[in-house]
Amino acid sequence: MTMPANPQPISPEAREAALAQAVVREVAARGRVESQTAHNAIIVTGKRPNHVLHLILTIVTGGLWGIVWIIVALSTREHRLALSVDAYGNIVRQQLT
Repeated sequence: MTMPANPQPISPEAREAALAQAVVREVAARGRVESQTAHNAIIVTGKRPNHVLHLILTIVTGGLWGIVWIIVALSTREHRLALSVDAYGNIVRQQLT
């Protein structure tokens, strides 16, 4: 059994500050905040392809661009990370997708 880094529970304000610092680190590493509460946050990295642009290019090229569109759609994804802070101030990271 592992002991928490801080053996005493911390105040709610300190928990919020610890989560805020973790969120800042993730945003600095090219993430964006999808949602956040006092003790949890969802961070998204990566981005979706622009499907409207690819549809227009596929129509203009008579369907040839569709091959590129399929490759781009399969290779680019968004990834979600859940951050939460426990009563001791420890940040818990959980990969969602």
